[in-house]
Amino acid sequence: MNFLKVITEVVGALEEARIHYALIGGFAMAMRGNQRATVDLEFILLLEDLEKADRILVRFGYERTFRSENVSHYLAADGDWGRIDILHAFRGPSLGMLDRADMLTVEPGIALRVVQVEDIIGLKIQALSNDPSRLESDWYDIRLLVRAAREQGAPLDWELIGDYLDLFHLQDRLSELRNLHGSSDQG
Repeated sequence: MNFLKVITEVVGALEEARIHYALIGGFAMAMRGNQRATVDLEFILLLEDLEKADRILVRFGYERTFRSENVSHYLAADGDWGRIDILHAFRGPSLGMLDRADMLTVEPGIALRVVQVEDIIGLKIQALSNDPSRLESDWYDIRLLVRAAREQGAPLDWELIGDYLDLFHLQDRLSELRNLHGSSDQG
């Protein structure tokens, strides 16, 4: 996948169409300070914008290969365009992710909306809860994100992370993450 080409052209078209989206997944981790190998782009997108986004993706040569209530997958025959996965935002937590996302610069003149670190952590918690085979790799990614925030001197919204952990009955992991970040359990 030619990431810069896809970001410039596809994300540019999403922006022009005023589609509510944000980058998630491995590339979002990289944008938030954790380099990670990835072969696709993943977005969260307002469900009501999905059909508009579908028309844009088809225009760029993508075909929707899967759609469920929660996700859509797109694949282009041309390897430069690669694969795009879309998480449908229509529930409270995912709508909040879209609201909190902010613009980050990929390189001069190229920027896109990226979810917050806490929301990447929330998506990782959901993924490992839904697929136990991901437990080790997703907890590793979560620890990387927390360490990167510590190294950057960035505070984390522990209440939001706690809410994500509570959703999946993992609240006992909060103190471990706070300790890794260097945040006291009291503040």
